[in-house]
Amino acid sequence: MNRIKSLGLVSTALSCIAVACIWSFARASSDDVRDAAQKKEIIQLEEDRNQAILRGDTATLDRMTSDDYTFITQRGELRTKTEILTGFKSGTFKYGARKVSELMVRIYGDTAVVTGRALQEGTENAKDYSGENRFTRVYVKRDSHWVSVALQVTVVEAPR
Repeated sequence: MNRIKSLGLVSTALSCIAVACIWSFARASSDDVRDAAQKKEIIQLEEDRNQAILRGDTATLDRMTSDDYTFITQRGELRTKTEILTGFKSGTFKYGARKVSELMVRIYGDTAVVTGRALQEGTENAKDYSGENRFTRVYVKRDSHWVSVALQVTVVEAPR
């Protein structure tokens, strides 16, 4: 009789462990699917932002950018959202070509960090901003959509 009780307890314990493992796996799988969908969404945002920069589309840039946005340029200048939109509206920021590559997205809850590479031809405030750079952009999910809150750019020096 004790053997039967022991087998029953072991069987119950193993069943509980199996259910917990299955639940944990299912949860991890759904988290992976959600993260993959969010990464895809962020990559699309980067592509849309790039096209908006090329077109000087301030309405799109405004919608994609938080009001407290900070941008540290490749020259170490600090710019706000207002300064960037004003530059595009006035035509002092102009890009003829810009290709973004090597995008890597990491999701941390309602925050996404994107790193990538950009090759561009353009000017800002009569300064040549052509060349290659690497960047880190931070997105935050607000009211169920992603907005960029920060960008840091570093020039990639040509090999000597």
